[in-house]
Amino acid sequence: MLQWRRKHGLVAGQLDVLGETLRSVRPILYFSLLFSLVYGLLKLAGPLFMILIFDRVLPSRSDATLVALFLLLVIVLIIRTLLDYSRRRILARFGAQFQERIEDHVFGATARDAYFTRSGSKPAAGLNEADQLRSFFHSSSLVVILDFLWSPVFLAVVFVIDPLVGWVVVAGIALLALINTAKVSFDKARESRNEEASDRVGELKDALAASRHVIESQQMMAAYNKRWVQARRRSRDAAVELKDRSAWFSIVSSHTALFIEYSALAIAAYQTIQGELTIGAMVASMYLARQVLHPAERFIRQVPEIQEAIGHWRSLEKTLRASRTATADLEEGVPLRLANVAVRCPMTKNRLLRNIDVEISPGSAIEIVGSGGAGKTVLAETMIGRVPRVGGKVLLGAVDIERLSIIDAGRMIGYVPQRVDFLSGSLEENITGLDVEPDKDQLIRVARLAQIHDKIVQLPDGYATRIDPAGSIFSKGERHQLALARALYADPKILIVDDPDTTFRDALSRGLKREMADFLARGGILVMLTRVALKSYQPTRRFTLEAGELRELKQDLIANAKVVSGPKWIGPRETDVANKL
Repeated sequence: MLQWRRKHGLVAGQLDVLGETLRSVRPILYFSLLFSLVYGLLKLAGPLFMILIFDRVLPSRSDATLVALFLLLVIVLIIRTLLDYSRRRILARFGAQFQERIEDHVFGATARDAYFTRSGSKPAAGLNEADQLRSFFHSSSLVVILDFLWSPVFLAVVFVIDPLVGWVVVAGIALLALINTAKVSFDKARESRNEEASDRVGELKDALAASRHVIESQQMMAAYNKRWVQARRRSRDAAVELKDRSAWFSIVSSHTALFIEYSALAIAAYQTIQGELTIGAMVASMYLARQVLHPAERFIRQVPEIQEAIGHWRSLEKTLRASRTATADLEEGVPLRLANVAVRCPMTKNRLLRNIDVEISPGSAIEIVGSGGAGKTVLAETMIGRVPRVGGKVLLGAVDIERLSIIDAGRMIGYVPQRVDFLSGSLEENITGLDVEPDKDQLIRVARLAQIHDKIVQLPDGYATRIDPAGSIFSKGERHQLALARALYADPKILIVDDPDTTFRDALSRGLKREMADFLARGGILVMLTRVALKSYQPTRRFTLEAGELRELKQDLIANAKVVSGPKWIGPRETDVANKL
């Protein structure tokens, strides 16, 4: 067992999360298996009823026996109906509890870098797989598997009644499997083309939702419409082509199963003519053959979905085995240190930051001056742990920034980016960072500090006003004011401002001056990255950033610091690079 755990990367202190989760919901699954067992056994009532009708009731012409058998069959069918409904409800709850426990584990990750990687439309890696597995448990696929488990039992009964009929059924199952294999093989390329065409339509939808103002203001609508029509037609044609081929194989498969049933009946009738079977046994063998073939055909059709579920399980297992390093408790008043930090551009592989080594003490206000393309945005997003490094560490005290929990990160760091984006939601949701129970007083306080409160209350819906991701109802300066209010709401210990605008600069000498002084007195750290040295605010330390290298200015040079010129940026914009990273 120890060797297996080592082979799969499970060492002491790590849990087999999927195994533990499955064991915790195992009783629910056992009930479903029990109900399926009884449900399958009751299926034998059908052929038994037929044998008794043809071999006992008709020869004896007993009305009482017929009524009694029929009433028993009705009771059995009612019980089967209730069992089938119950097991489906149980499987739905099994899938829901499985997903809930996986999500609790994922969202309970101590380190931001454990599971919180980029994962499409979900906030954490592994959630897509958990959602797909829940859908699989809730769908008919698992019921099909449970029903198919009874097929060997029914097939064995068919062989007991007549081996020749049994071999016909076995040959039919092999033929159905061959047809499904051909279907999967032929459909693979068509499914890929259909998925690509559908994704392209989705990309165009997303582009319109995110950049409608750009498309309209730059007169791109005609070209966009043309691309949309082309993408929709390709998607439609690919879907029709795939549907045509899938329908052909499905029709062939269903009619092949029907042909096998009739073949089994013909063989059983021949055996009856030869005196090998009774009429009741003939009818029962045909019914049992159907009970074998239908679940087998459904199971064969579900094989791709089962394989996909297995793939999701393995992917989720791999994700959940990610190393989880416990973080140390953060202490108040710890310094922020960049220890030999280096960052490369993912596209050009050029160094954007070169061995930056600096320690910022609590209560310090730091100004970093650099020209466009010097690496300010990359440095800012490296400090908050968003940009991956090729070397060095970013530490809060003794704790790596990437080992902060998402709760600690939200409590410690406030960030005002150069390029301001928003959530598609209300102003309150944006400023409070989706706080479930927002502090109304703190909301208004930070809006006043950012000098945006008066503008908000003039809107018809005030703080309930909904905005798009671009915040298009606000000017550029107002968007930065909203970003500042958002950064201040959680009362962070570290405030990072990338390329502060005129409003922020003016506020530092007026409304924000006392707030920033109190912030620094409490042990806060203020980092401002700007193209132009601040004139109305005196930082504790001042640095220049040129070509990714950070240099501290001497005290006697600070008074004369001006706009820092640097090498022209010939690659992508640093905001774009940070987003790529």
